[in-house]
Amino acid sequence: MVKISKITQQKKHQDRFNIFIERQGSEVFAFGVHEDLLVRYALRKGMELSDDDMNEIQKQDAMYRYYTLSINYLSYRMRAKSEISDYLTKKEASQQDIDYVLNRLEQEGLVDDMAFAEVYVRSKMNTSSSGPNKIRQELKQKKLTEEQIEQGLSQYSQEDEVDKLVNLINKKMQSNSKKSFREQLNQAKQAMMQKGFTREAIDLAVQSIDLSADEDDEKAAVYYQGEKAWRKYARKHEGYTLEQKVKASLFQKGFQGEHVQQFIEEKKQEESS
Repeated sequence: MVKISKITQQKKHQDRFNIFIERQGSEVFAFGVHEDLLVRYALRKGMELSDDDMNEIQKQDAMYRYYTLSINYLSYRMRAKSEISDYLTKKEASQQDIDYVLNRLEQEGLVDDMAFAEVYVRSKMNTSSSGPNKIRQELKQKKLTEEQIEQGLSQYSQEDEVDKLVNLINKKMQSNSKKSFREQLNQAKQAMMQKGFTREAIDLAVQSIDLSADEDDEKAAVYYQGEKAWRKYARKHEGYTLEQKVKASLFQKGFQGEHVQQFIEEKKQEESS
C-alpha cells in the first residue's frame, strides 16, 4: 500500500489533477486523473492505495480521456461509429477502451449509425453533386450495415435524383460547345454515371430536358473538329482517302451526315480555289 501525499491541479488542464504518493521516504508523482474520477474515488491526501487501486484508477482515467476526446470529435459534426473507432485507434486506445467509449456514447444517444446515415445522405444531396450509388459506397466505407444504408438512401428519392440531374446535365451540355451535340450528351451521361447516379434516373432526366442541337452551334463544332481532323490526316493522305478519314473521324464524334458532308464539300472547294 502507498499513501497519497499531495494532490495538485494541473496548470494547462484545469480539470485534471496530479496525484503524488509517498514511496521509500520520498514524494513521487504517481499519475494524473480527471476531476470526475477524483470525486468518484474520493481521492484525498493521506488516502492509502494498493497497486490494484492505482491500476484501476489509471485504467478508468484512460477510458475517460478517450471518452472526452470523442465528445470533442463529435462537436464538429455527427460521426459514424467506425469513424470514432478509427479516431481512437490513432490515439492509441485499446480495443477495450474503444468498446467502452462507443457503448457509453450509444447509451447517451450521441452516436447512432441509423441516424448518421440519414443525416449524411441529406447533407450529400444538398451540398454535393454525388448520386445515390456513390453515396452508397461512401456509407459502406464507413462500415454501416445494409439496413442502415438503405434507410439513409430512402432520403434520396428518384424525384430528387432527377431534379439534380437536370441541373447537372444542362450545365455539362453548355460547357462543351466545340463538340457535337451527340458527343456532349453521351459524355454528360457518362459523367453522371461516374458521379453515382442511376441509369434509370439519367434517362428520365434526359427525357425531361428540352435537348435539341442548335444548328449554328453544331455547324461551328463540326467545322472546328473537321479542321483538326483535316490537318491531322492531310499529313499522310490526300484526295478521296483524306475525305474518308475525316468523315470517319467526324462520324465517330457524333456529327450527323448532312453536317459532315457540308463540311467536306466546303473544304474541297476551299482546297481547290
